[in-house]
Amino acid sequence: MKKLLFLCTAVLLSCSADDESVTQEEVNLLIDHYKTTSLFYGTALVAYENGSSISIEIPAIAGFEFEQRNTYDITTSKKTTKNSGTNATTVSYELLSVVAQDSVPASTRFAMPLAKFVNGLGYVKFVVGNAETGYIISNEITMDCTYFCSELYSRLSIEDNITGEFEHGPEGTYVLMALY
Repeated sequence: MKKLLFLCTAVLLSCSADDESVTQEEVNLLIDHYKTTSLFYGTALVAYENGSSISIEIPAIAGFEFEQRNTYDITTSKKTTKNSGTNATTVSYELLSVVAQDSVPASTRFAMPLAKFVNGLGYVKFVVGNAETGYIISNEITMDCTYFCSELYSRLSIEDNITGEFEHGPEGTYVLMALY
């Protein structure tokens, strides 16, 4: 018992607060009008930081309520925590202000992966369901597969890489317009 207590104490003492570095900065984010699929988060906001043309995935922004079919220009506080002991970095965002919010037409198209092969993980499906019960993307977004239900089902069953092209539907649904 004393050995176990000693080991637990040693482990706790080896994890000191000095092992991490925290930086905080103000950044501008442009948030796109839809959420995408994400290996790490299920679904994520599509964002562009400080005018970059390369998108990043953000699971959530504290104090920010995303509404589909809206693009946002927001100012946030970005907190980056680097843990030298594990070589891991954690990034979080907190809303400071909404600079602009604009809605896009429901017919605005966007694409996202629905299934793909990932090294080390194998075949990853972001879609569950079937034509009778309906499909859901990452257990969050209802998908109307319109004319593509049987093709989607077939391609999922043979473990094909699938990207869907969508338009916005009623009540936050995504309407599938094409598969590739």
